[in-house]
Amino acid sequence: MDFKRFIQNHLNTGVVQSNNPETNQQIFIANLFSFIGYTVTFLMGVSACIRHDWLLGSVLLIACAAFFTSHLILRSKRFENPYKVSANLVTSSLMILMLYLVFTGGVNGTGPLWIYIVPPVALFFGGMRKGTRNLGIFVLVISALMFYPNNEWLGTVYTFEFKSRLIYSFLTVSCLFALYEYVRKNSFQRIKEMSQKFEKQAMCDPLSGLLNRRGMREKLQNEFDRSQRYKNDLTLMMCDIDHFKVVNDKYGHDKGDEVIKSLGLNLQAGLRKQDSLARWGGEEYLFLLPETNGEHAMQLAEKLRKKVADTQFKQNDKLFRVTISIGIHQIATTDTINQAITKADTNLYKAKEQGRNRCIID
Repeated sequence: MDFKRFIQNHLNTGVVQSNNPETNQQIFIANLFSFIGYTVTFLMGVSACIRHDWLLGSVLLIACAAFFTSHLILRSKRFENPYKVSANLVTSSLMILMLYLVFTGGVNGTGPLWIYIVPPVALFFGGMRKGTRNLGIFVLVISALMFYPNNEWLGTVYTFEFKSRLIYSFLTVSCLFALYEYVRKNSFQRIKEMSQKFEKQAMCDPLSGLLNRRGMREKLQNEFDRSQRYKNDLTLMMCDIDHFKVVNDKYGHDKGDEVIKSLGLNLQAGLRKQDSLARWGGEEYLFLLPETNGEHAMQLAEKLRKKVADTQFKQNDKLFRVTISIGIHQIATTDTINQAITKADTNLYKAKEQGRNRCIID
């Protein structure tokens, strides 16, 4: 169990929750490739040294050190993007090792058989464009080495049939892996877009297009934590359309929905980029105002209240207006999120009790 946990921790080195899923997957695969790379090259290097093939053994152990270094890079905080550095080191080390095996022939001329490892690694870490470019360069180099007249650029001898079939089969494997990478990338992109679409639907109110309770709760938690950490002002405003039942009864629910949607857009237009607005339920809206104290929130609330009161709606050639009441609460250090919402809601009811079409702050 301890060994299993060790392997899991080893392969998840550099994986952090703040990364997107694709980045974490790439980091995991980078650890996996480096783990396989330094394990295999270490065993083969030791085996070559036992056979007294010191040059091959030394090259394999150097490659082992390079693969292990690529893993260590993912642990380091010295690089701005350790994954890219690690991936480039894995890919370049592998290609150099394969070129060496093609040049020398490895053990009894079997070295070139290892080059089929290159396509999946190059395409996964480089993507379609960069990976295909790297594979093209690799094919050109090994073709030049193998087909230069009289094997003068090789440290061994291959038959023409072996060399030609090796290149053809390598190109075939590369095309298959490129097709797989293309399909994988497209599938991942479609899944990502669908996930974002469903997440947006889950966080937004379908009628008004504003955040819903769930979306606002998430925003509120983030801003609340930030305000507590940095001691910044944070204010909530609870807003309600006055006598909204009369609008529904007199003009119909379709017109009522139109009022809710139009009013949401109107209120949203009066906010800053860092502010958030949610349809809290029915005809209620909740404002989240970061780095805003109660006094400034009151000024904004009055501005919005007057703006709404001046807005006209039309139904069957009849014009009508609606008004809003707003309750304001600047969050105190002793407040919880629920307490802050309740206090803003309490001030909203005070505004209604005092005649509506007004703003109240505690």
